[in-house]
Amino acid sequence: MTLTKLYLEGLYQIARALMQPDLPLPDALETVLRWCASCVQSDRAALLTFDIDGGLDQALALPESSRLWEDLTAQNIDNFVTYTRRALIIPDLRADERWVSESAPLDGSAVCVPILYREHLWGLLLLLAPETEHFSPERVHFLNEAASTVASSLENWAIYARAKTTEANTRRLYEKAQAATVEHTRTEQMRRDLTAMIYHDLRNPLQSITASLSGLSRVLVPNDNPMADELMRLALQSLRRVSRMVKSLLDLERLEEGQAILARKNTKLHNLLSDAVELVYPLAREAEQTLALELDDNLPMLVVDPDMILRVLTNLVENAIKHTPTGGKITVRAQIRDSAVQISVIDTGPGVPSHFRQEIFDKYFRIKYVNAPNGVGLGLAFCRLAIEAHGGDIWVDSDDDGGAVFAFTLPLIVENAIPA
Repeated sequence: MTLTKLYLEGLYQIARALMQPDLPLPDALETVLRWCASCVQSDRAALLTFDIDGGLDQALALPESSRLWEDLTAQNIDNFVTYTRRALIIPDLRADERWVSESAPLDGSAVCVPILYREHLWGLLLLLAPETEHFSPERVHFLNEAASTVASSLENWAIYARAKTTEANTRRLYEKAQAATVEHTRTEQMRRDLTAMIYHDLRNPLQSITASLSGLSRVLVPNDNPMADELMRLALQSLRRVSRMVKSLLDLERLEEGQAILARKNTKLHNLLSDAVELVYPLAREAEQTLALELDDNLPMLVVDPDMILRVLTNLVENAIKHTPTGGKITVRAQIRDSAVQISVIDTGPGVPSHFRQEIFDKYFRIKYVNAPNGVGLGLAFCRLAIEAHGGDIWVDSDDDGGAVFAFTLPLIVENAIPA
């Protein structure tokens, strides 16, 4: 059964809430319950979770003033779903003797879905609607998918809780368990499908806007009003930035899947670095920051995908600008190192704590601190995959003054390529 765009969006938001490392589990589960109720148009809902031994752990209800979960645990539908390990649909509450409630309505319909992962029951999801026969097969299918996503996440939480009691291998055990769990869920595939849909839906409008603004800029030149020229420049600059972000989003998915998407060309590194600095210079100027370019003499030609490396450079410099205070300095440096070229982006911001220097290149990972800029944690993940696809390495270190140093290498590959 194919899920509609509404349900795919709901599953995406549910997965996103459950994958946020800084969001407490009760808050994540409340977000899950609200999205489930909203997507299937339910006016009352409850979510129970059990601990590893089967005892009640979390109990949530909508509306919050109700105690619908108490009705659920006091009735036969609880035992039925627990025993059969499958969803129970009650088309008409009045006609089913298993539904007996003192606080919830007796009219309408209900569905109870097991939160199940590898035959282990992690909880129950109950939803009510005032109409009879409200829960169609498509709605039940969505709820089963949502429950599966919740179950895999609860498995992750349980594994992580057990792993925290160990010593040196705590983090490694959690990452391996999380990776093994995610591999057995469909959440990642649904997220990729949604990403591709977003990209294809945005690509044509962006191309139309670009063509329209470019044509309008030619019509307005020469223009006696400098404000109009500045607004047009800012619009085109912002549009190019959004286009780069959208393209990087799709490339991130392709690189993760190991697709060969590089279009290598003989590229002058000096020109590539100059283009990157020129693209981000307006952002640095607006932040009243100094942007410097330090290059070794006689930098060699590189055989790279120039568009992808340009996006890596702009991502790193824009990231440095966002995390550097007003009046700070960002330095882009290129040096020859043995059989590779090392490119570094050095800022005077707060730096990156040593225990985050591996995770910072993971998808959706963000360091939280006071007045931290907004973001979703995809830019550095793209940079890592793009550099690794070129056979290079990328890492983050600290500057002597405490700022961050994001550096990567590109090997000096000699091969036939199309001149840039």
